[in-house]
Amino acid sequence: MNTRVNKAVYNFILRDYEHLKMLRKAIEIILEEDMERPQISVLGKLGNNLVANGKKDLLQESDWNAYWNRVLKEKVNFGVFPHTEFGTLFIAGALASQFLFDISGRPLGSMSAGPYGILRGLGITEDKVNFYLKALKKGHLILLVRHTLPQIQLIEEKLDKLI
Repeated sequence: MNTRVNKAVYNFILRDYEHLKMLRKAIEIILEEDMERPQISVLGKLGNNLVANGKKDLLQESDWNAYWNRVLKEKVNFGVFPHTEFGTLFIAGALASQFLFDISGRPLGSMSAGPYGILRGLGITEDKVNFYLKALKKGHLILLVRHTLPQIQLIEEKLDKLI
């Protein structure tokens, strides 16, 4: 029996951005490349006034969802979840389902080691995970891009020029 195995090796780029404007510029650069579309996710911290409890907050969450659909130029998964160490977090994009995966009525990302475990499970090194989680705690936005190694290298070169 002959089986087909996808031998493409996928890797991640993680970048942190203090300002939404710079993150949007990075995403524009990635999406303007003439290549197969990468998987893009954004992990960030919301202000305390955006905790999804009441009707007003749900409107704001839907506004954020629409915003990320426009920025990422496709319909994306989006969710907001509380985390004891980081505060209220949001995830938009390809990795949303992992952060929002329900474990006993709670999103995996809301558990104390949730973000750490998810990122480590994706094959991201411990040093990188710790670095980016510290940036997240400071309020930075984390951009996660998944693609094949040659395309990741091309994207990294473009993003390095942005800095």
